[in-house]
Amino acid sequence: MNAGPDPETLLNLAQDKVVVLDEDGIYRHLNAAATDVIGFDPEALVGTDAFDLVHPEDEGRLRETFAAVVAGEVDPDEPIEYRYATADGGWVWLRTRVHTPAETGVDGYVLTSRDATREVESRRRLETIASVSPDVFWMFSADWSELLFINDAVESVFHVAPDRLRRNPESFLDAVHPDDRPYVERAMERLSAGESALIDYRLGTEDGTTRWVRVPGEPVVESGEVVAVTGFAQDVTDEYRRERQLAVMDNLLRHTLRNDMNIVDGTAERIVDRVAAADAFDPEAWESEGAGTPPTDPEELAELGAALAEDAETVRRVASDLLTTAEKQRGVIDLLRQRGSPQSVEVAPVVEAALDMVVDDCDGRGEIDVSYRGPTADGAAGVEPNGFERAADRDRDPDATADGDPVASLSVSYPRGVRAFTHPELDYAIAELVENAIEHAESTPRVRVDVTETTESVGISIRDNCPPIPPEERYVITDRWEMDDLRHTGGMGLWLVYWVANRSGGDLSFDTHADGNVVTLTVPSVGREAGEESLAARPPGRPETAVGRANAGSDVAGHAAGKEVDGLEDVGSGAGSGSGSD
Repeated sequence: MNAGPDPETLLNLAQDKVVVLDEDGIYRHLNAAATDVIGFDPEALVGTDAFDLVHPEDEGRLRETFAAVVAGEVDPDEPIEYRYATADGGWVWLRTRVHTPAETGVDGYVLTSRDATREVESRRRLETIASVSPDVFWMFSADWSELLFINDAVESVFHVAPDRLRRNPESFLDAVHPDDRPYVERAMERLSAGESALIDYRLGTEDGTTRWVRVPGEPVVESGEVVAVTGFAQDVTDEYRRERQLAVMDNLLRHTLRNDMNIVDGTAERIVDRVAAADAFDPEAWESEGAGTPPTDPEELAELGAALAEDAETVRRVASDLLTTAEKQRGVIDLLRQRGSPQSVEVAPVVEAALDMVVDDCDGRGEIDVSYRGPTADGAAGVEPNGFERAADRDRDPDATADGDPVASLSVSYPRGVRAFTHPELDYAIAELVENAIEHAESTPRVRVDVTETTESVGISIRDNCPPIPPEERYVITDRWEMDDLRHTGGMGLWLVYWVANRSGGDLSFDTHADGNVVTLTVPSVGREAGEESLAARPPGRPETAVGRANAGSDVAGHAAGKEVDGLEDVGSGAGSGSGSD
């Protein structure tokens, strides 16, 4: 029987680089495969420090790990990845396992290394893509007890820190909407059983809003056994929001058209009935009375004419409302069609443009008294917490025209030079809120517009003295209720405001109380232009606008010019009124 093969010959036939190091990391032996892997002659490396050829960024880590293995502090179970110099001046990624003398019986530490360059570089490219992707890439063990991979996007989408997820792999379920959690858990069970999954579910964030994610998942199968589950989670909130927006548009239009057309139909039927019942329009009634001519009772004709005029006004008003709804619908559709991103705009001109719209839209319906002021501390003398004068003070100086008609009071304050990051339609949103406040006031409309600034956001608050906004209006708008046939909001204006805020990365909030409402539209702040003053507002030297033109024609406004408001010169109108009609 022939003797067994020479162990060194077998070692040289191995494709892996196999070396023996002493406890100081000095080469004692290298097999022939070392030339194929790193290009050096094995004999030339014997007696040299093996760590001298390790990449400088990896050398310290590798020396510490090897020293810990030699000292018996670390059990070398896992392979080590690092870069190693090649004879041609390049670098190769090695995946190395360390075997101790106690394991091999060899006088030294045996290191087996394999070229892992392609695998490592491919994985690092994937890690780079995952690191910049807004989608969450994930991989768990088959039973979901161990997190194998996650990118940083999990924190922005699920609001779960990667470290927390590594400690408790199923903690991402805490972010799932309670109603959808059983649905997600069933999908996890299917993946563990070797089935593919594709689900959409909701995430309930800390601020109470809802986000949607779409999650495709696949099992990783080796030798017929599921060893891992992997996939990604994509934020599809915008897709769901667009579907919801279209549903809102459809619901509002159907609701508005149905209600308004019912009014038109009923009014038209009443007109027909009144005309049919009136003898003045019935020739047969003329003949029966023997007159042959229409009756000319002035009182009867006046009563009939007044009734018909009232009905005609109802039809005209409803038609006007429908036209307004159509215009707002067109504005909302234009907003939804826009693909552009928000941009930096100066807030002051936006507020002025909104005030111009309000004055123009109110033309012929009443008068608006616009005044400018500096900031007023809550609780100041003569001011209620909602920012308006006490009722007793209003009684002493009522707002009214010479004919006794009420005057809408609009008080404005904004800092100068403040810029916000928003869609240009912000002026329409502000105008809509102010017009709503004027339109729904049950007494003399009193509206206060305040622009405030923080390092992160700009807030535009509209305070009114209207009845509290019903919960069904507020909750549907702010995503706390889904709209259906029983719970819906009646107008498209608030939706336009909400979508402007939402598409700008901002928010719309409501604060209701017995004396009125405060609706605050918040958008991201860009900062303040150089040379502008602090957050304390001062009455602006505003350009000539529709508001200025309206107030300029008032004798009372002229009399009030130059008076002090909170110690600052009021450059708009004072307590007087400006005509909003010809």
